[in-house]
Amino acid sequence: MLIRFSSIATGSIIMFGDDAVQIINMLGASGAIPGAISEEDIPAALQRLRQRLQLQATASAQPANPHLGEDDGADHDPPIMLASRAAPLIEILERAIAGKAPVMWETASTTFQM
Repeated sequence: MLIRFSSIATGSIIMFGDDAVQIINMLGASGAIPGAISEEDIPAALQRLRQRLQLQATASAQPANPHLGEDDGADHDPPIMLASRAAPLIEILERAIAGKAPVMWETASTTFQM
């Protein structure tokens, strides 16, 4: 599933559903899709999101597996942190605050036209 975030003050972005729902919950919203945050609620929601992303980054700085990072001969890509995935939405929220506009989210169509 893909989720589209948009605001009349900005463009829109599309995010993978699992990450999007996790971020929506971090904003303090219910996680329901479709959903929205009013312009009045965005500053507090953005602050909550930043705090929770920071807590998550701090917690994941300590590997749960003590053998993690040992060279086992396999190539491993580092995981993409949720904070990196949330960055475009944070920009939309900041621009929505400046533009005094709500931010909405909905299921995105997966149909692409060429």
